[in-house]
Amino acid sequence: MDDTTNLCMSCMTHGMQDDGVCGGCGSDEGSYRSAPHHLRPRTLLNDKYIVGRVIGEGGFGVTYVGWDTALALKVAVKEYYPSGFVTRDSTTSTEVHSLGGDRGAFFERGRERFIREARRLARFFGMPGIVSVKDFFTENGTAYIVMEFLEGATMRTVLTNMGGRMPEAHVLEIMKPLIRSLGEMHKDGLIHRDIAPDNIMILPDGSVKLLDFGAAREVESDGQSTAAVMKHGYTPEEQYDANHARQGPWTDVYALCATIFRSIEGDTPPDAVSRLRNDNFGSITTFFLIYLPRAIKHTLSQSRM
Repeated sequence: MDDTTNLCMSCMTHGMQDDGVCGGCGSDEGSYRSAPHHLRPRTLLNDKYIVGRVIGEGGFGVTYVGWDTALALKVAVKEYYPSGFVTRDSTTSTEVHSLGGDRGAFFERGRERFIREARRLARFFGMPGIVSVKDFFTENGTAYIVMEFLEGATMRTVLTNMGGRMPEAHVLEIMKPLIRSLGEMHKDGLIHRDIAPDNIMILPDGSVKLLDFGAAREVESDGQSTAAVMKHGYTPEEQYDANHARQGPWTDVYALCATIFRSIEGDTPPDAVSRLRNDNFGSITTFFLIYLPRAIKHTLSQSRM
């Protein structure tokens, strides 16, 4: 185990100086104030992972920058923490407490799925286009997934910096590995259910990785799921009725199509429910008739090579 006394909790380099300021990224550890439900920096998990600052939070959990002390490697640590169903005061304890009743039952079921899906995602380790899962475990009354740490920027940020859109050929090219890998996930019975520009990371070499599998679900025999994730313009209509509508690979296909459309055209499609009532967004028809077949054709041709 390496010496972590001078490890910066922001950039995870050994650059922390005696005054508490990192010589690398310039962050001041003493000025950082975490939310009460967040794990405090330098918390040790599973006897090997040091938790740093929060780098993301959604309805299903909190993601921290972390350090693998055994491999001396920067990682990302995702904690299962469904907002509104659990509570914690990290100033007194690292334990997560469910709110009981139906919410407690939901939390228990979700935690089991979280680990089960982490186990399945670990099978895709190293697959292009998908963030790699390195480890998973239970602790503090909840569950954790340890993933590769990705340097870069989200597609949403890159699009903003590029004026809102990318060239069609570029979008189709960088999406090919993601499309192929997503197809393999679907064959294994797993759907992501939250594909959008803010969940796709563009790395420094220009490649893309799909991340944030907190909403991922196994496809049940009836195609139904009880948890819903909604994101304006990217969520298909079946996720608005998660208790009754069938979900499957087509759920991801819709969201991926909307993401590609947004990247090429510069506009976010209207939400699916509005389109059911009055779909006059004419240019999206062009996307489904032209851009999507091109993307699929390019991807399939590459997979046969």
